Amino acid sequence: MKLRRLKLPHFAGKAVGFLLGFMLGGWAGAALGIILGHSFDFHRHSIFTLLINSLKRLPRMSLPKSSELIYRDTLFLCLGYVAKQNGRISPQEIAAAEAVFKRMKLKPQERALAIARFNEGKLATDQIDSKLELLRTRYANKKARRLDFVDQLFNIAYAGGPASENQIRVIYSFLALLNISQVEADRLHQRTRMQKGYKTQQTYQQDKSASEPALLAAYRTLGINSDAKPEEIKLSYRKLMSLHHPDKLMAQGITDLALEKGKERAQEIQHAYGLLKKARGL
Repeated sequence: MKLRRLKLPHFAGKAVGFLLGFMLGGWAGAALGIILGHSFDFHRHSIFTLLINSLKRLPRMSLPKSSELIYRDTLFLCLGYVAKQNGRISPQEIAAAEAVFKRMKLKPQERALAIARFNEGKLATDQIDSKLELLRTRYANKKARRLDFVDQLFNIAYAGGPASENQIRVIYSFLALLNISQVEADRLHQRTRMQKGYKTQQTYQQDKSASEPALLAAYRTLGINSDAKPEEIKLSYRKLMSLHHPDKLMAQGITDLALEKGKERAQEIQHAYGLLKKARGL
């Protein structure tokens, strides 16, 4: 809306000054009102110009553009989804999400909506693929924003310690939907690992390849498949330890040889669970 300059008679200030002065102070007040009104009439154009310019400089209330709303909505959903991939969301991951809210300078209502989307993302949602495709379309010519999106996913994956295999796998599964190459994602991943004090991406891949046989053996020791959920891994570990714990075996009155074998089996189970716990971020 454009502000227009008011058109007043050239004697308006003197007239108003006379009336107000007479009402408040009689004829003496009227005389003083005319003097002040004359000053207003003489400078009123400057006063109105100053007022209009001051109003123009006032901060305007504006809502984020639709593309930015899509970006935020998708980001908060994916942050919750990635954080949940290691079985539970840690306080550090929640703090990382709060840091994103603060960096974006969200207002209370926007923050409440962001938290709701983050919590919604904890569930295995079918909204993510379509949201990512829409984001890619809206930011087709803004690759820096799409790269920043992936970078924030890596940051929350490493917020509570080493990222789990599931978290990294999920993030890399988003690349095609965002039109981000694996080389670009590897660069972001390596930078995040270095910032968090872990090994570089190249060393990480080498260690991963070298440890795969040991991990497969650990799964076999616990009697589960490699795609077992965190709850299944923990349940299998507890069941096996309840069967082979030395204290329980001693209570059964078994021979010393059987007890020794039981201890070795318990150590194997504990070692296998330790490997999977570290690899899966349990």
